[in-house]
Amino acid sequence: MKGGVVQISQAASIALHGMGLLALYGKRMSIKELSEMISVSEPHAAKVFQRLVKAGLVNSTRGPGGGVELSIPPSKISLCDIYEAIEGKPSHDYCLINRQACPFGACIFGTMIKKINDEFISYMSSKTLADLVGSDIFDEAKNIAAGNKD
Repeated sequence: MKGGVVQISQAASIALHGMGLLALYGKRMSIKELSEMISVSEPHAAKVFQRLVKAGLVNSTRGPGGGVELSIPPSKISLCDIYEAIEGKPSHDYCLINRQACPFGACIFGTMIKKINDEFISYMSSKTLADLVGSDIFDEAKNIAAGNKD
């Protein structure tokens, strides 16, 4: 599948999906289990979750029966919190070619990039894991996980 215009890193995607699964199931889950559910390598998922532990969003337990679990309630974790734990704070005046001054004097995309970026940040800041747990997206995920493909 080709990428869309708006893209985020694989690490941020792993973090968002993995945290969503932790909120959905409300229990400690192994990195192996999470990585299989989101179809990524276990070592990559482990590195991503180490960053989430460091950010204080999840707790990690080693050994048999170990894994990761949310360290705070899903209602207190915004999607932006998760994104920032992986990517850092997003900039409101992002430049596609990472320049301080545009070689054209003004951005060739006008204000469109800023608007899209601001809308993305606003959405991510306004949604918590708890908001998503009750959504149709999560209902579908539960059905798939349970083998109930309607």
